[in-house]
Amino acid sequence: MRTITIPSKILIPRLFAALGGRARSGRSLSCRAMLIGLISLLSVEAMASDWRYTFRPGDNIWAICAEYTFYDNCWRELAAHNNIAEPSKIPTGYVIKIPSPWLKQARVAAEVIYVAGAASYASPDKLPEELTIGQSILVGQRITVNEGSATLRFADGATIVMSANSELLIDSVSAFKQSRSQSVQVSLPRGEVKVTVPKRSPKAQFRVKTPAAVAAVRGTQFRVNSASPAADGQAGEMRSEVLEGVVDVESAGDSRGVEAGFGLKAAVGEQLSDPTQLLDAPTWNLKCTDPGYVEWEGSPDTAEFKLVLMEDDTTADRIISTVSLTASNYTFKDLDERCYQVKINSVDGQGFNGLESQRQLCYQRILLAPYLSDSKLARGQLLLDWGQVEHADSYRVDISTDEDFNRIISSTVVDSDTLSLALDSKPKSVYVRAQSLAADGAVSEYSEPVYVEQKNNRNVLVGILAAILVFAAL
Repeated sequence: MRTITIPSKILIPRLFAALGGRARSGRSLSCRAMLIGLISLLSVEAMASDWRYTFRPGDNIWAICAEYTFYDNCWRELAAHNNIAEPSKIPTGYVIKIPSPWLKQARVAAEVIYVAGAASYASPDKLPEELTIGQSILVGQRITVNEGSATLRFADGATIVMSANSELLIDSVSAFKQSRSQSVQVSLPRGEVKVTVPKRSPKAQFRVKTPAAVAAVRGTQFRVNSASPAADGQAGEMRSEVLEGVVDVESAGDSRGVEAGFGLKAAVGEQLSDPTQLLDAPTWNLKCTDPGYVEWEGSPDTAEFKLVLMEDDTTADRIISTVSLTASNYTFKDLDERCYQVKINSVDGQGFNGLESQRQLCYQRILLAPYLSDSKLARGQLLLDWGQVEHADSYRVDISTDEDFNRIISSTVVDSDTLSLALDSKPKSVYVRAQSLAADGAVSEYSEPVYVEQKNNRNVLVGILAAILVFAAL
C-alpha cells in the first residue's frame, strides 16, 4: 500500500464533512466520533494515488492548483510535495505529482472497450462491481479478471489486454488537458497483459510495475506476465516478451533494453536474466476450409501452442477464448456464423510466448440434407430411415403424389432420423424428400426425391404360384 501525506488543512474539513458537520469554531466532536471518522477517511486516503501533470509553456503552480484542486494551500505545498526548490523555474515537460485527495474530481484513466467472462473493478473505498463495456476507469481503481478477458483503451490510444486470472491497478496517468496523455503507470500483482502503445510524437510512456520488475516503453507492443510471491516463500517472477520496438526492464538496480523478438525474466531481489530469443510465429495452413477448423506448423522446439479466438477487429484484441494445446490443429465448435480473428503462438520450455501469427476465420456452418437410405410403402403405411445429420436438430419430410411436389399430401417435422406415417389416401406410390433443420433457424437444401411404390402382395403370390406350375410341368 502506498503512503500519502495528507495536509491537516484538507484533512480536518473533510473529516467534519464526512461526519455530517462543518469545522466551526466553538463546535466540538466526541473522541469516539472523531476516531471513527478519522479511521474511515484515512482508509480511503491512504490507498489513493497521485495524479501526474506535465508542464506546458505558460504553466505555473498557482494556475494548476486553481484549475484542478479544491485545496486552498495547494500552491504553497505542491512544490514541497514534488521536492521542487524553485517553483517559478519549472521547465516545460517537467512532470509533477498532485495527490488525488486534493483534486476537484477523480480523473478518468481509460475506457473498457471489451469484456468477456467474469471481471470486476473496485475503488479503494468500495466493494467490487461488475466490469462492463463502455465503463470509465479512474486513477486508483483496481480491475480483476477471473475468467475470460478485458481490454482497456487509454486517452492516447494505448490499449492493454488482460488475460484470465489477472489483477491490474491504475497507479497514475498524466494530464488529459493536453492533446494526449504523456505517461501511464499500472501495477500488475498477478496475471498476464498485452500492451500496445501507439507510435506517435511526442511518444507516450507506459510503465507496467510488477513485484519483480518494471517494464517501460515508448511506442511498442509487448506482453508482461507476473507471478505473485508464493505463500511458501518462493520469490515472485516477471516475464516480459517484446513483439515490437524496445522495452526497458528494471529490477534490483539492474536495467536492460529488450528488443523485439526477445524475452526476459526477472525474480524478486535477483539480477535480470539474459534476453532469450522468442520462437518464430507458426505458419497457417490456409488450404483448410472445413468450418471452424484451423491448422498450422510450428517450431520443433515448441512445448505447447496458445490459440486465441477474437472478435473480428484488427484495431484492438477482443479475446473471446484462449486454449493451450500440443496438437497443431483445432476445431472451434458452436460458433455463430460470422467472421473472427484467430491468433497462434508457440510457447517454449521456459514458458516464453513466441511471436504471433494472426488470420481471419469466417465460420459458415454446413448443414447437409438427409440421405434417405431406406423407404417402404405397404397398405398405406410409409416407413422412412436416414442417417443423423451434423448440426441438425430436426427434419422436415414432404410426401407428394407427383415428382415436382405440386401435390403434397403430407409435410411432417420430426426430431428423430426415422419416420413411420399412415397415409389416409393409401396411394399406390409417392415421392419423398427431406431437409435438415437447425435450432437457430438454419435449413438445408432438400434431398433428391425418392420414388416409393407400394408392394402388392397379391402379385407376389401369383408370381410364386406361376413358378411352381412351371417347375411341375418340367
